[in-house]
Amino acid sequence: ETTEMAKWWPADLHVIGKDIVRFHTVYWPAFLMSANLPLPRQVFGHGFLLNRGQKESKSVGNVTDPLALAEQFGVDALRYFFLREVAFGQDGSYSPEAIVTRANAELANSFGNLAQRTLSMIFKNMGGELRSGLKLADADIALDHAVNAGIDSLRRAFLDLNFSEGLDAWMRAVFACNQYVDEQAPWTLRKTDPARMEAVLMTLLRSVRSLAIAVRPVVPTAIDTLLDQMGIAGDARDYQALSDVTWLDDLIASNFRIAQPVGVFPRLELPEVAPVA
Repeated sequence: ETTEMAKWWPADLHVIGKDIVRFHTVYWPAFLMSANLPLPRQVFGHGFLLNRGQKESKSVGNVTDPLALAEQFGVDALRYFFLREVAFGQDGSYSPEAIVTRANAELANSFGNLAQRTLSMIFKNMGGELRSGLKLADADIALDHAVNAGIDSLRRAFLDLNFSEGLDAWMRAVFACNQYVDEQAPWTLRKTDPARMEAVLMTLLRSVRSLAIAVRPVVPTAIDTLLDQMGIAGDARDYQALSDVTWLDDLIASNFRIAQPVGVFPRLELPEVAPVA
């Protein structure tokens, strides 16, 4: 047994296509047992990805190059789309239109816009300065609960490999944040009640950080760019960091300020189709 093998085997999760389940759950374990090698701890048979509802085949001529797809839409958006759109284990269909629609609606518009608006308002209305210990209203506490509940559901679902269900719970928490922004209207509070505006923006900042860390395994490149702008250290971005209650006070003590933010989820465009002659 080599050092490399000792590091990677036995696999915690052995993922294989549904059409070869028999080989990997009957013959392969028999081979391993005959060689006195440990068996994978769990085997999961996944479904097929269908191109516009059709199984891909060379004879039909609809085989997609995954590297070209990643080049076109970005690895983050593509990973999010497949984990969100397809129940893991089932067959799932995809198309350029579906990828663009899902990524734009949820990553760019819903969460991306939430993060951008939050950081931008802190930058413009608070000079980028962060505050803690502000008086919380019932709406702020309710949002904290909604976000935490969504993240707890995501984590439970991910443990069961229910990625689409987990991301659905995450999106509900994002929607709760966007509804909170509309109801609290911090742009109006800036003139009528600046102290309340600060409490609202800091509530949103806490929510955006938690939601970002929760979804980071799915869209790591974009989330790291966002957390960079929020001053979150590179070693404080895993799920364990979600239980850190002093992170905001520590960030304030370091004199960190939010700068003019840059969006991390650009809107995708549909590829141009050449006109039929």
